[in-house]
Amino acid sequence: MGVSAKRRPKAQPTTLVLPPQYVDDVISRIDRMFPEMSIHLSRPNGTSAMLLVTLGKVLKVIVVMRSLFIDRTIVRGYSENVYTEDGKVSILESFVSRCPWFQVTDHATTALLHYQLPQMPDVVVRSFMTWLRSYIKLFQAPCQRCGKFLQDGLPPTWRDFRTLEAFHDTCRQ
Repeated sequence: MGVSAKRRPKAQPTTLVLPPQYVDDVISRIDRMFPEMSIHLSRPNGTSAMLLVTLGKVLKVIVVMRSLFIDRTIVRGYSENVYTEDGKVSILESFVSRCPWFQVTDHATTALLHYQLPQMPDVVVRSFMTWLRSYIKLFQAPCQRCGKFLQDGLPPTWRDFRTLEAFHDTCRQ
């Protein structure tokens, strides 16, 4: 065996399976941290968790999780129906928000990539929820660059990952 083979670190597992009760406890703590958000947890496929996060009277966000890893998010308007005809939360693309000012789903996907930290998935979920909570003032916060509340009829939908400041898409560069 060569010298380099002896020094090579072992590959870390790519997924961490946590007990559902632990996931429930983490989500419950996050729900208590943010009183302006309500988080409803369900398990439609056994162990995978689906969160329906209602952010004030502004947004509804569907968060699909495997253990404590966020797989997908879909952002919808507060008044949009998030349920299918049989009463289950819908994650189908055909049900994605049709309102242009609620196209925050792309930003949420980008946030998931930014907050990746496989060794500490509970920190990732808490950081993502903190970032998501910044949308409580979607229609009240002006853009930090141009100072306007609306640009082309849209509010500033981008939120900086560190400062949580609001920006229009065209102003964030």
